[in-house]
Amino acid sequence: MRLAARLMPGPARREWLGEASSILYDAPVGARRAIARSYLAAAPLVIAAAWAGALAGHRYDLPGRMRASLAAVLAAWTVLAGLTAVFASFTQTQPWLLRDLPGPRHLVIQWSYWVFDAAAGASLLAVAAGGLPLWLVMLRQACRERCWRETAWLLAPAVVPVVYLGVASAVLGPRAAPIQPPFAPAPSSFTGLANHYIGPWWLMVLGFAAGLMAAAGPGLALHSMRPRGPGVTLAARAAGLAVAAMGLAGAASIVAAAGLHAWGVAPYRQGWPFAVYLLLFLAAIGVAGASAARGIRAARASAAA
Repeated sequence: MRLAARLMPGPARREWLGEASSILYDAPVGARRAIARSYLAAAPLVIAAAWAGALAGHRYDLPGRMRASLAAVLAAWTVLAGLTAVFASFTQTQPWLLRDLPGPRHLVIQWSYWVFDAAAGASLLAVAAGGLPLWLVMLRQACRERCWRETAWLLAPAVVPVVYLGVASAVLGPRAAPIQPPFAPAPSSFTGLANHYIGPWWLMVLGFAAGLMAAAGPGLALHSMRPRGPGVTLAARAAGLAVAAMGLAGAASIVAAAGLHAWGVAPYRQGWPFAVYLLLFLAAIGVAGASAARGIRAARASAAA
């Protein structure tokens, strides 16, 4: 029960353990095991409800709700951006691919690429337009107050990607520099495509980890510095627009991926990469969408108040 309690937020953990300890202490010895089992059976639901309450909390603290929403959206949007980058690397940057998909099939996938590029670009612009003003205000405040820990957190989105790109360049070496000629042959499997044209699989995993580290910095700074004002409201509304645009980009990428799976050459006829991509995208867009909607509702309530 203590292990289950460690998975809960602080206030819920203390309340749950306090209640369980009190009931177990007052219960007859023979009934304590059954009571403990009932608590453990309900623990997953309690943990989920506790975290949902923590994320959707601050009922009367609208800026707090927007800050919690921004932190969750930033992490989920980073995962979505990483997934779209992986999709582009495995499809659009392969010079031999569209050569083997003539006619209407080529057009369907090409239109999906256009929608994907436009929506992903709009999402990135929304993040920059809504997030940069708040980020600059927080960074100036942290430097002015000599809060070096918060300053380091806020600089993580600028520093971590540079470090990752340096590592990736060192690992890939000259293979990443030249552009493959249009007559380059298609690999026979998805793994062969990654190893020959993209890079080792662990480098992509490291990229997702670096992205989450970069997103965690501003999230921690939001929790620590607790900014308020129009900058938070603007960022919450821009987060909703960014998630909507990224959802459109993801939908276009799914259409293109389905077309490549149905009509494409090897390695796109393999089904497991498409299934993994679809599951990861749906999970990330679900978290991002729910968090963005919560932040937008808080922004509207704040404007009405």
